[in-house]
Amino acid sequence: MVNSISDCYQIWKKENQNTLNPLTFHRYNNLLERHLLPYFSDTAAHDVTEQEIDVFVNRKKSEGMSEVALNMLIMLLKRLLQTAGIDTVKLGLEHTVRIRANKRTVEIMEKEEQKLLDTILNTGRELKYLGICFAFKMGLAIGEICALTWEDIDLEKELLLVRNTVQRIQNKEENGKDGKKTLLVNMPLSVSAQRELPLPDTVLQALRICENRGYVLQCKEGKIPDPRREQIRLEKLCKKNKMKNYNFHTLRDTFAVRCLKAGMSVENLSYVLGHANVAVTAARYKAFMEVKQERITVVRRIMELI
Repeated sequence: MVNSISDCYQIWKKENQNTLNPLTFHRYNNLLERHLLPYFSDTAAHDVTEQEIDVFVNRKKSEGMSEVALNMLIMLLKRLLQTAGIDTVKLGLEHTVRIRANKRTVEIMEKEEQKLLDTILNTGRELKYLGICFAFKMGLAIGEICALTWEDIDLEKELLLVRNTVQRIQNKEENGKDGKKTLLVNMPLSVSAQRELPLPDTVLQALRICENRGYVLQCKEGKIPDPRREQIRLEKLCKKNKMKNYNFHTLRDTFAVRCLKAGMSVENLSYVLGHANVAVTAARYKAFMEVKQERITVVRRIMELI
């Protein structure tokens, strides 16, 4: 018989450790063990109330936990309760997820810095900047870049297949100590995010002088390229050339806006970026699309007067 939240957790763990994506399971399990179980471990499953959840949420907010993590914790608590046969809708717990994360703002590189980075990537042949080139010239996400292998590259057809991503997760040491270690997990993208893209000349030239085996980004044999290493590399490049300290999100957003300004449709841009649907792309870059539309409106008005 299930009595406590700890009992619910053991049932959940047994049911999900071999069915969930490994990255997802590690993320959920770490959240449960670090935050939810210490608070609710001795609480009987049938005694959990919406008021008690509110107290828990407010405490985590005061500790600086992100909205995304809080929503995930509430979702996990409801799943634990459901293993005990508790009707979470009847208890009103379905309405506790009311935390909305702020959307990440779109930051674009300054025009002069775009020109400078273009020059560095077009004239330089430093393979250490290949990851930066993939982001700035093709709009790939940092995880997608680190996951690229030579099986994804077709130099003859000048095509690139984007199908996997690398993410960093924190996991407990296998010996059971409290210390943490970082795991790099290579996992498949969703079907909608997988795509085949043409390779621009700048990327092609760099790829042709690479050693074509294993992962495309250079790293120790058998090791997965680390997204954090690539971010540090970008930071050093920015500092060396007296640019603002940009990240890979900015490179990707800059690429997207440049595509729109060059005339690419939002439908094609959505495919290139691997978004779930066109609405996601349109919502994210709405301001830049509106600027373009305003320009068309002005031109049409002038043309009607002449």
